[in-house]
Amino acid sequence: MRVHLCIVLMALAANGYAEDVALKGGAKVQAPLLKNADDAVVLDLGYDVLRIPREEVLAVYEDQQVVEGTVPDDTNQLYAVQSPARITTAEATKLYAPSVVLVKTAAGLGSGFFINKKGYLITNFHVIAGEKHISVTQFLQEGKILRRIVHKQVEIVATAPFHDLAILQLKEFDTKITPVIFSPEENLSIGETVFAIGNPLGLERTVTEGVLSQTHRNFGGILYLQIDAPVNPGNSGGPLFNARGQVVGIINMGVPRMEGLNFAIPARHAKYIFDHIDAFAYDATNPESGFVYPDPPRRPGKFSSKQKEPEHVR
Repeated sequence: MRVHLCIVLMALAANGYAEDVALKGGAKVQAPLLKNADDAVVLDLGYDVLRIPREEVLAVYEDQQVVEGTVPDDTNQLYAVQSPARITTAEATKLYAPSVVLVKTAAGLGSGFFINKKGYLITNFHVIAGEKHISVTQFLQEGKILRRIVHKQVEIVATAPFHDLAILQLKEFDTKITPVIFSPEENLSIGETVFAIGNPLGLERTVTEGVLSQTHRNFGGILYLQIDAPVNPGNSGGPLFNARGQVVGIINMGVPRMEGLNFAIPARHAKYIFDHIDAFAYDATNPESGFVYPDPPRRPGKFSSKQKEPEHVR
């Protein structure tokens, strides 16, 4: 593999453009892509080709956009979809932990994650609700050092209060951004492995693992994903991944003082907002932009002192 990597560097010098192929074990190969098949990825080395078995490939990126899988033609291509093979939590964390950021307002802390290289990220609406000054802290691994970069020029692009989602964008940045990937279709099974990456209590890039306890849990007219992966205040807005490293949900709430009862917004709601972002565009001058529905009065006796409704984990 060392010989191949040296040859790839020579090919890069000659061609000036290449795809990134992330391999299991953490290595990355850069060369023009000739073939992206089910059994192998074939790269052009100029005077020779390099064939990499599919089971050794974690992801394929073209100009920082995932090309393994497709982005539907009817979307605005704010996000990428991919259908990779199963990988370990450690491998997926190494790939996508750099996607997760800390979202900070005067009211508190939350999490978020990048969806593309243009600085777009998603978080929970309740993390930024009513706030005008938002900062985003990005964490970049440089060797053994985790460098924190604070972005203060952050714009609210779109809000969907009913689904508790908000899309933000960094206005000025010169750092590398690693976007997450989504599944082309929702195909979730109860009991499958999931893991979350977030910033509980400000502890950056904390990873917790569990299983999908239920795929359809109804709260307030929205069907949530129920998980037993531990989440805490500060996890809100962070990604929930499956065993393929795809985002399947956005962490949203949990039941106080109850262990293993946590919930995430299904990723399909986020993708719908991406695909119809103009309909959710945020306008600071419009008093109806970002509106929220007040909770109706509770019926007496509906919840006893020992019963708790799920609460946001901001």
